[in-house]
Amino acid sequence: MNRRVLAQLSYGHFATDLSQGALPALLPLFKSQYHLSYTDVGFVVLMANISSSVIQPAFGVLSDRVQMRWLMPAGALISGTGMILAVSAHHFAVMIAMIFLCGVGVAAFHPEGYKFAGLASGERRATGMSYFSAGGNVGFGFGPAAASIALHLAGPRGLFYLPVFSIPAAVILWFVASPRRRSQLEAEWHETSRTASSDSQAHPPAGAAAPARFGGMAARTMLTLLVSFVILRSWVSVGESSFIPLYLTGVHHLNPTYAGLLISLFLGAGSVGTLLGGVAADRWGRRRMLLVSMLVLPPLLWLMPRAVGPVGLIAALIAGMAAVSTFAVVMVMAQSVIPGRIGLISGLIIGFAVGTGGIGTTLLGAVADRWGVLRALDITALLPLAAFAIALFLPPDPPGVRNPDVESTRTSMGGIHANVAGGQ
Repeated sequence: MNRRVLAQLSYGHFATDLSQGALPALLPLFKSQYHLSYTDVGFVVLMANISSSVIQPAFGVLSDRVQMRWLMPAGALISGTGMILAVSAHHFAVMIAMIFLCGVGVAAFHPEGYKFAGLASGERRATGMSYFSAGGNVGFGFGPAAASIALHLAGPRGLFYLPVFSIPAAVILWFVASPRRRSQLEAEWHETSRTASSDSQAHPPAGAAAPARFGGMAARTMLTLLVSFVILRSWVSVGESSFIPLYLTGVHHLNPTYAGLLISLFLGAGSVGTLLGGVAADRWGRRRMLLVSMLVLPPLLWLMPRAVGPVGLIAALIAGMAAVSTFAVVMVMAQSVIPGRIGLISGLIIGFAVGTGGIGTTLLGAVADRWGVLRALDITALLPLAAFAIALFLPPDPPGVRNPDVESTRTSMGGIHANVAGGQ
């Protein structure tokens, strides 16, 4: 595992997601400045999610077919620039366009980022992916608190802290994506792949027994359940982070800095949850880990808007860990379904499924307009129960499979190498 490259990629992930992570703290400002309804606020979030996630598979396909060194550094720069221009805009349409532009930068970064992270991870692919994902989780989680403090101290001009992170990230990523470094990573991966292939002659690859691994369930059914699970979990994360600041500042009239801190804890705890989730899945099983995570969420989400102070912050911390802890686990499970289509799986899980959280937020905004924002948050707190029900239909882990790191390495690295080679 090339830890230096993973650290550089993780920083780039942090800087890119830091920009979009500022959006929850900016929603009260946009609502007041443009006299928006809660449905309009949901539309703002929807635009951010469409550009950053739903169109992300298109960048993945482009990345697979054409080698583009500039994609990662440009993504980091565009995301920061778009958010600064959105705060500086004086017209609603311009603000929406700049939010969309910020999301395009996020979408451009991720396919290449996950591809390079896969190459740099060697055989410990799940561990390497968790390191890379943790950087984005920290950036997304730190974003609301940083933006709240910046707005409090300097107003919209305070958001000019973003280039302090995005410009160095773009420079670092430009060198990470250099042809020499890329060739080095591919050579290192190829050596690892040959070792894994020789081992697999004595131990048949997991893909050879695909039907048995899913308990007789068809691959398409399994993948549909996993995507549905991620959609519901995304609605929870995006809904809470979007409407709790509006509720705490607009209804309770609390300090916006507290609201930003609460959401930063909720989102930032996901970086710890991502790492712990993989360990828990290895020890107790993937399906069981998904079930437990969704079961503990409803009471914590119900408590977050009602318990102001340390209790609310603790609830946000634990809820954030539980909600995001399933990400890497679901990704590994989905990749095991179709090991040769890593780009497609990444697009479905990271792009489409996560991006639909914006659609859920728009619907929750309509609920907030009609029955109040607290009712919308209460509905959000019930969504994990639906995800729990979906997880019940997933087949149990196959006997003896307790190490998705090694398994996903042997079944998926070939697909990643094919994706990288396809761009040459």
